[in-house]
Amino acid sequence: RADRFLEEGEKVQDEIKAKIKDLTPEQKPDALMIYQLSDQAITVSGKGFFGNQWLNATGANDVAEEDVQGRKDVNMEQVYSWNPEVIYLTNFTPIQPEDLYNNTIPGQDWSEVDAVKNKQVYKIPLGIYRWFPPSGDAPLMLKWLAQHNQPDLFTYDMNEEIRTYYKDFYDYDLTDEDIHSILN
Repeated sequence: RADRFLEEGEKVQDEIKAKIKDLTPEQKPDALMIYQLSDQAITVSGKGFFGNQWLNATGANDVAEEDVQGRKDVNMEQVYSWNPEVIYLTNFTPIQPEDLYNNTIPGQDWSEVDAVKNKQVYKIPLGIYRWFPPSGDAPLMLKWLAQHNQPDLFTYDMNEEIRTYYKDFYDYDLTDEDIHSILN
């Protein structure tokens, strides 16, 4: 069974890689993966951590790649200097995109960040486990991210992708409510 998960992950990664291989850095959005976020700290992932691999594998430029090894706390000034076009929030933080859109985190002003201004902040789904660290849902994470990073190249119906994957790999029939819960 583990081999099936690995084969599917490699197949999906190869499909994505083939479609993004000729993209220039200018054709990729500048993205930031926020690992944890609160009024106390902004913890981002950079080179050598899961977020960096996910972004690079799905057609985005990781804005923290040159400045952060692993994961690290940064301040708003650093976020302003990176000015990501897309922000991803992991499930290791309770913060939601609306918290950034509505500027509800004390001591932080997200209103001038391009991703926030353009409503390009996404909460990473939560399936059998968090999708941020590698898990059995990794092929779904790759598709979900690729679709957000390169919407002209990837037009997955994520509801059907999730439904089919869970049936094929977990022998589980998801309801529409289950799928909504995973994505939200």
